[in-house]
Amino acid sequence: MICPLTVRVPKTQQTDIQMLRRAAVGDDRALEELYERHVDGLYAFVLYRVGRDPTLAEDVVHDSFLDALSSHADFDPARGSMRAWLCLRSRNISRRHLQVHRRADELGKTWESIDATLSQVFAALDTTPLSDEVLAREDTRDLVNMTIANLPDQYRRVLEHKYVLGESLRELAGGLKVSEDAAKSLLARARRAFREAFSTLNTAFGDSP
Repeated sequence: MICPLTVRVPKTQQTDIQMLRRAAVGDDRALEELYERHVDGLYAFVLYRVGRDPTLAEDVVHDSFLDALSSHADFDPARGSMRAWLCLRSRNISRRHLQVHRRADELGKTWESIDATLSQVFAALDTTPLSDEVLAREDTRDLVNMTIANLPDQYRRVLEHKYVLGESLRELAGGLKVSEDAAKSLLARARRAFREAFSTLNTAFGDSP
């Protein structure tokens, strides 16, 4: 007898599923935890998608969480993370808000450029290590900042100090109060986490709405 394959769901994703289900039936604490875990990354994604309009981005994020609660049964961890699912759902909500504001056509070409740039960068990451040049180049700086916003706090801080604030390895180590070797090791882990988050956002951008 052939046993069916079992998809292993990461522990953090299992927690997301539990919080989503609890929040959907009125658990305010679960909703607060879910919101705190994902709001920064979702906001960065949405802000980029709505032409950097902070008021509009806040409205879209709010509606995206409401949509997630009403559609919680649709979340399938075998198809991707909670982060990717929220980003995907926010795309259609962004479009609806932009149509009301009559800005959908205005941003259409911008989205095409964003999608193409992200896909090109991600394709390069499949064959070459994540380089300083990819992280720092001007035409992908916003994509980098958006991806960093989707990382855990520890990795987010080290990447922001290195690539957004431009600190040297010595300055980074000094700020963290660790040796340069320890800072270099943390930076390497953060870069790997960045690549995984970049992959997730590439899926969210490139998938059909």
